[in-house]
Amino acid sequence: MSPNDQAVQKHRNRPESLDAQDRGVDAWLDAIIYYGLGQQMVLALPMLWIAFQTVSYPVAVTTSAIVSLGVSSVTIGAFRMGVLSTAHPWHRIDDNEIGLGPRGGYGFLARRAAYLNATLGLGTFSGAIADVGGGGLFAAVLVAGGFTFGALYVLPNLRAAHRRQSILLRTIYYAVALTLVATSGQVLDLSVGAPSAAFAFAIACLYACIDVGLDLF
Repeated sequence: MSPNDQAVQKHRNRPESLDAQDRGVDAWLDAIIYYGLGQQMVLALPMLWIAFQTVSYPVAVTTSAIVSLGVSSVTIGAFRMGVLSTAHPWHRIDDNEIGLGPRGGYGFLARRAAYLNATLGLGTFSGAIADVGGGGLFAAVLVAGGFTFGALYVLPNLRAAHRRQSILLRTIYYAVALTLVATSGQVLDLSVGAPSAAFAFAIACLYACIDVGLDLF
């Protein structure tokens, strides 16, 4: 048995993680802050950078970004704790050892990054539009939180859908979310926006292309 095969076998036989065994306060904080918020601070950094660099109604965008980030962190934590579930299980990042297995590796991280960036962008800028459109803070919280929760809730089922259907739905989702970010945040207008935001947007688009491209080719 090769070293890689032994590592895979050891990973499969690993005991259930502590956050699945314990539902105390510490386990919840670990699931929400470390795995939820921490996951997004790394994988969704491009969209976070765009949100906090935007010059279009910055207060509304920042508020909606915080709401979207908070809701997504709690949602991921609830999935990990087994409190929230769908027809298909939430795929946990700690179940993917880098370089091991067909569902592991950097490709999986890029796929998760694509969806998290798109979801954070959709929640942030749709909430900001609702805010400046006359709805105020309540509308921002409702729209940003609702879109973020809904998108993350359907992710496991979307991943498990038929290949063609999943590719089509993800492509539409990425196109809508990233178009909203580009137009509302003016990230591509370098006369008013920061070049670093445009670069971050390009990274988010690259993640989306990787996610869809891995299933096309």
